[in-house]
Amino acid sequence: MKYIKKNKLTVFIIAIFVVVVIIGGYLYNALFSQGRSGIYGNRLDGISEVEISKKQYKEIKSKLKENENVLTVDTDLKGKIVNIIITVKDEVTKEQAKQIAGTSLNGFDEEQLKFYDIQIFVKKENKELNDFPIIGYKQNGKEGLSWSKDRQVTINETE
Repeated sequence: MKYIKKNKLTVFIIAIFVVVVIIGGYLYNALFSQGRSGIYGNRLDGISEVEISKKQYKEIKSKLKENENVLTVDTDLKGKIVNIIITVKDEVTKEQAKQIAGTSLNGFDEEQLKFYDIQIFVKKENKELNDFPIIGYKQNGKEGLSWSKDRQVTINETE
């Protein structure tokens, strides 16, 4: 008790500091608590019920590679977006490429098509054929693919 009476100012400053730290911690938690949740927040709730297996990805790849115009197929999952990247031969037309890409949707069941967004990138090996890549997008719950605007092959005249 004698110590407190002798050092009133020091005890008062320490008490104020402790109160400020407690209030600051409370305000920090109240204002910034969202920062601790995952990068996708709650948008991925229920993903475990409609998970896409590695076996399904392999089946999609093998079905696409059965077509003689398909050279390579890669898949990638980012959150709720499934990316399928298809490389086709240089002779393939845009309409043929769209038909090939559309068959990849057959590898997913109905519940997965309702949950995931699917992006299909179709490209060619030859970079001079710049009417490719074309991109097909299927939003979750919607029917069919929406395609990027068709382009024509252009020649760079500045070279």
